[in-house]
This record gives sequence, C-alpha cells and structure tokens, in this order.
Amino acid sequence: MSPVTRLFRESAFLLGPIGVGFAVLATIILLFFAYRFERFVAVRYLQRTASSRAVRVGLYVALAGVAAGLGMLAMSHGRVRGLETAAVVLTLLAALATLLFILLRVFSVFTTVSTMGVVLGVASLVVVLAVTSGFEHEFQDKVLAVNAHLIVTSYGLERDMAEAERDAQVIKKSLAGLPGLERMSTFSFTAGEVMIGKVGANLKGVDLSDGAPELRRIMVSGSLADLGRPAQCAEAQPAPDPAEPVGRIILGSELARRLHSRVGECLQVLVPFSGGIDSAPSAYTFRVVGISSLGFHEYDARLAYINLEDARRMGNARQSIFGVELRFADPMEAVRIEPEVERRLGPEARVIDWKTLNRNLFAALSMQKLVIAILLFFIIVVAAFNIIASLMLIVLSKVREIAILASMGARAATLLRVFLAAGTFVGFAGTGLGILYGLAICGLAALYGYPLDPKVYLIARLPVQISVREILLVAASTQLICFVATLYPAVRAARLRVVDGLRYL
Repeated sequence: MSPVTRLFRESAFLLGPIGVGFAVLATIILLFFAYRFERFVAVRYLQRTASSRAVRVGLYVALAGVAAGLGMLAMSHGRVRGLETAAVVLTLLAALATLLFILLRVFSVFTTVSTMGVVLGVASLVVVLAVTSGFEHEFQDKVLAVNAHLIVTSYGLERDMAEAERDAQVIKKSLAGLPGLERMSTFSFTAGEVMIGKVGANLKGVDLSDGAPELRRIMVSGSLADLGRPAQCAEAQPAPDPAEPVGRIILGSELARRLHSRVGECLQVLVPFSGGIDSAPSAYTFRVVGISSLGFHEYDARLAYINLEDARRMGNARQSIFGVELRFADPMEAVRIEPEVERRLGPEARVIDWKTLNRNLFAALSMQKLVIAILLFFIIVVAAFNIIASLMLIVLSKVREIAILASMGARAATLLRVFLAAGTFVGFAGTGLGILYGLAICGLAALYGYPLDPKVYLIARLPVQISVREILLVAASTQLICFVATLYPAVRAARLRVVDGLRYL
C-alpha cells in the first residue's frame, strides 16, 4: 500500500464519523427550527401545566448544595483528603438534583423521567470515553518517552561493535531529509535481562550527543550530564578493578526503591551467561548518577539507562540490540511514513513503529473502549423507550387537542412533525444536559486526582482526556436514537381520526 493511499484511508476513517455526526445533528436541528408552528405546539405539549412550590424549593436547596460542595472542595483541595472526597460527592449529587428540578420546572413528570434517562446515559458515556481516552493518551505518552516513534535495527544479534556503528551511520545517511523528521539518535537495548544488584532489569543505552531530552524530562533526582562524566567508586565492595572504568547509570524510581539505592551509591551489574552456560557472569561496577520516574510502573521497575560508551563496553560481553531511533514532529506521521523508511533501507533493516511495538496494549484499550461504549449505548436505548412511553401518553391525553387541530385544517404531516419536534426537543435537552453533567464529572475527577494502584493499572492517577470528536459522536448518536424513538408515537398521532377525538368534546 502506498503512503498516499494509506493516508487517504486513515483520513477517511477519522473524518467519516465526524462527517456523519455533523450531518445528523445539522439535519435534525434544521428540521426542528424550520417549522415554527409545530415546534410551538410540541413545546406546549411537553411543558408542565402548573408551577409547584416544592419544585422551586428543591431547586434552591440543590443549588445551595452545589455551592456548598464547591466551597468545601476549594477549602480542602490538597489538604484534607476525606473532606475533599465528601465535597466532590456532594457537588455531583447536588448537581444531579439541580438538573432534575430544572427539568421538573419545565416539563411534566413523565417527560422529566424520559429526559433524565437520556441525561444519565449520555453523561455515563462521556465519562467512560474520557477515562478510556485518558488511559490511551497516558500510555501513549509513557511509551513515547521510552521508545521513539520509529525504531530501525538490523536483523540478527551476531554483530560486533564496528558493524553496529557502520549500520547506524548507513541508516542515518539513508533517512536524512525525511518529511517531519526531527531527530535521529543511536541506541542500544539488552537482548535479555541483566542483574542490577539482585534485581533483574533491562539496560537501555542512550545517545547523549543530542541532549536526550526525553530522558531529561523524566529525571527526578541527579543530573543527566553526569551520565557522560567519568565516575569513581572507591567505596564499592568488592573494590572495582582499577583497569576497568566505572560505568554510570540512571535507575527507574521503582527499581531504585527495590534496590534501596540512592544517587551517588555504587552497585554491581551482572551479565549472566556472558561467556557461556558454565562460565561465571561478567560483573561491571556502576555509579548511580540519577533517578528517573516515568509514572509507568512497568518501566520504572524494570528499566535503567546507561550511555552508549558503557553499552558498547558491555556489548563485548553480551550481545545487545543496537539501532537508530527516529522522532517526528507528529507521532502519527511516523506510522504513515513507515513504508517510505522501509523502501529506503531495503530488506536488511527492521523497522518498527511505536504502535506496532505496543500493539497488544493499544489493541486491548481500543477493544475495551468499544465494548464499554456499546454497553452504555443500551442505557440510551432504554431511555429511548421511556421517550416512546412518554409521547404515547401525550398522544392519549391530547386526543381532543389533536382532533381540534385536524378539524382546523392541520394535515397528517403537520401532526407528524409536531410529535417529531417533541421527541427532538427531549433529545436536545437530555443530550445537552448529559454532556454538561458528564464534563462536570470529568472536571471534578481531574481536579480530585483519584488514586490508582500503579502495580495494577500501571499509572498512579485516574486519567481524563476530553475528545471533541467523541462528544460529537455521542451527541449525534443519542439524537438519532431519540429521533427514531419518536417515529412510532408521531405516526400514531398523525393517523388519529378526527371523529375519534371529537366524540370526547
């Protein structure tokens, strides 16, 4: 597949749902506002017949609860966790009660129940999609902080240092001038686990010639510059060989915790089976010059960084993977341009993009998001049945009014549009309020910072990522469901005979 064809297909996949969403929303909105008489009658049918003092009092109490919850949250944020939790719960419950009483002031009880079903379904869908998108975004950031957008290596490990260096230079020369390419750097990675102290881990060799900005951003203690400076470990036990230079290493935060190691201390790195199964492992002395924290438990517990000089030295004892990392201005550009990279380098090079390297992770996240979204859409479908029931009750209770309109010259199409407008109005109200309530939940969740177990979820806080495209799709899908649910009651009202209604006068 050519890069142009691939780009066109990906663009169509992304823009297709957005275009459909816009088309559905635009069509329904135009139909709703195009017919003023039908819209006026529909709103009158849905409105509450009489004001209620209890509803007004409930609305004021709910608004006071929202204000109290926000005030408690402002005072306790970052100070008293228990009070902050109570403030968030109070705010959400009071906000939901506010929506309920607002609807009760405008709509009848049956219409309010139908609209609240749509509100809860839409809000749940917005929150779940925001959280799953947050997980996907967080994992993407974590992955790209460790791995480049494109990784280019040579097939096989049986290569000496000179061959690895020549391969890296050929790769860099062949890929110079790629569109969107920002940086190329040489890297190494241990082909198997090494023992740092008594803990198994992997070592990644980084090229310091370009400043290693990704590693610099995740440093929490120590200095990245010390990774390239000479180091001494006179206090190490056993004493290192004076003829063997001391290496420099940056440990992941969880790995450092497990090793009980701090910046400035020295440790031993053992390379198992470096000289064969029966030989003693090669040991290297390293000085800890920094601690990094990615916030991704799997990486923080199993990954340490060394410079390429030390990686080459250890590569003589145990074969490592050497290659070139490519970083682009846009991560998706790397996926699109991968075929061009493969064409330039030929079959001897292996090219892996960041999505392929973590295919299982992102595939699982996408499948999880899809399944949860489908399940939550059933909540909206259930709410649509409530809309059918509510409109059918309106049709039965407004038989005389419908007959009067028909006797005054209103056609069946006019009566059909009246109830289509009624269902559309319920859909608008439920979708709009549901999106607002869902965004409020997302905002409070981001502000509250719900803690997660990093050993289970790989990250420490609940992530929230709002996507305009997903909100648009939710709004369009919900409105379409509500519109379809309105068809049966509207058809029943349009087919009502005038004589059947006038006999009740």
